[in-house]
Amino acid sequence: MLFRSMNNVFRGVLIVMCCMFISCVNNKSEQTSEQHNESTNGETISIDTTLSEGIPASELKECLPTTFRGAEKLPSSAGNVIIEGIKVTKTTGEYIYPGGTITITLADYAGAVNTVKERYDLPKNPEVGMEIQSITLPHGYGYSRYSPHESMLQMYCLLDNRIAAEVIVNGTESWFSDQTIISTLIPSDCIVKKIPQTKQ
Repeated sequence: MLFRSMNNVFRGVLIVMCCMFISCVNNKSEQTSEQHNESTNGETISIDTTLSEGIPASELKECLPTTFRGAEKLPSSAGNVIIEGIKVTKTTGEYIYPGGTITITLADYAGAVNTVKERYDLPKNPEVGMEIQSITLPHGYGYSRYSPHESMLQMYCLLDNRIAAEVIVNGTESWFSDQTIISTLIPSDCIVKKIPQTKQ
């Protein structure tokens, strides 16, 4: 009788331990699936893990114009960084003129685009002294900030809801403040054509 009673107790303990183990495994699994979301300032930002990496940096580099309004592009830098498990790729090109410089950066955020997306929305409270204009591109949108006092124009655009194009113009060339001219530097068509090769 004593042996039977101990055997029943042992079975009961074993069943409880199994249930606890299964519960822990399920809990761990739920936590893993939630890692696709990042909480920032109380908001949940979704990460699309089906787009695990951006267009290769070398291919982004190919889209930069070799010349722009008479200036040759300086040798470009290119690289990548991991954000929430997504490989974000980027490249930068620079053009030098007698009256200043233009720098353009292209970055493919792929499935991590929601971590930076609001940066490309038109500011609700523009800074004093800044001229803000919205931009509509063939495959995207954005805005420009122009500071007459600093002789600086900045453009922030998002293409195909994943690729950032940022342009910084510094100097006194007469056309440096013309958003229409500067926006033609952004190689929208070239970039968007490369996207299907990276979709998974």
